[in-house]
Amino acid sequence: MKILIRDSSILTMDSKKPFIGKGYIYIDQGKIVALGDGEPQPELEFADYIINDRFIATLPGFTVGIGDIIKYFFRFIEAKNTKEIIEMLSKSDLYALIEVILTSLTANGATSIITLLYNPDPKILSAIVAAASSSWIRTRIMLLLDGSKDSSSIENEIRNALKSSKDPEAITKNIISFGLYIIDEKSIKKMIDIVNSIDVFVYANAEIQQKLHNIFPDIENKKYIIINPTNPHTRCIFSDATSWRYNCGISPYDSMLLNPKKLLQETYRIIDNAEESVLIVSSYNSINHIISSGVIKENSIADIIILDFGEPPYGPIPMTRSAIISEIIDSNFIVKTAIIGGEIVLDNGVLLTISRESIKKAQSIIEDFIKL
Repeated sequence: MKILIRDSSILTMDSKKPFIGKGYIYIDQGKIVALGDGEPQPELEFADYIINDRFIATLPGFTVGIGDIIKYFFRFIEAKNTKEIIEMLSKSDLYALIEVILTSLTANGATSIITLLYNPDPKILSAIVAAASSSWIRTRIMLLLDGSKDSSSIENEIRNALKSSKDPEAITKNIISFGLYIIDEKSIKKMIDIVNSIDVFVYANAEIQQKLHNIFPDIENKKYIIINPTNPHTRCIFSDATSWRYNCGISPYDSMLLNPKKLLQETYRIIDNAEESVLIVSSYNSINHIISSGVIKENSIADIIILDFGEPPYGPIPMTRSAIISEIIDSNFIVKTAIIGGEIVLDNGVLLTISRESIKKAQSIIEDFIKL
């Protein structure tokens, strides 16, 4: 789909040109193929879809994680009842619930979501894959690698879950991906067996960072991410903003912080720098998780959000970089449009990739929870 965004302020997150006061972006085949100041070239006006509004700001979509997405949904229910409820739910029930969760996070600005699951039921994995592929929301499922399962069992679970994808392109275009989380040296051999057999990303604690470097001297060229590194010279994520180092991402274990507005506020509360906080959530997180480009420039993946500051309750405002960032940090924004992999997922505040049936089913399940 060819999409033209014009007359927009653009926070590119590109150090060469971080802000365009009024410009255009042209998207084709899932990537940004042109952008610049002022008016677009005449030939770009023949796009399939044109977004042209005053007081809009475009920036890379937010990347959130690594909290448990199931806990996020069940945040109003006592933890001891969660397992019992999940056992009662069918795969189609879970599919509807997860589809609602993913799209609600996207409505708040998330275009990439990473979730860490601890020994999940296979039907949860299948439901997440099905929901993410049908709603076209970039999702990575992280699995804790411990001694409870052997490598072949984990590999089979991943392969079986991927079969639930509603769209084959969701896998080839990395809308769906899997990650392995290693917490001790005993799991390294198991991880190597899986990595040699299936395409996955690897997350590791700082305690085994050096061991991985010894095994893989070219680790910077592989799909490896270090969590809470002592020496952040490779792709790095901090689970606690108080330990954050420049150029790294921040992805807390707290499932409540899957909501990008909450993550932005919490990041700003701790590091006390508005520009840096927005940069972390919209750019550094994407880059360090190797999940999206985290920048608006030519040939980058088109994972972007458009914020509407034209009318109350959050507008109009001066369309300057500082004013836009200030409003983002204060959660004073409405996501007008979300584009993921070049596809429009949300437009004019309306979610386009979730069915009314899924919403009704989720409502019905919640009503049943109340009766328990």
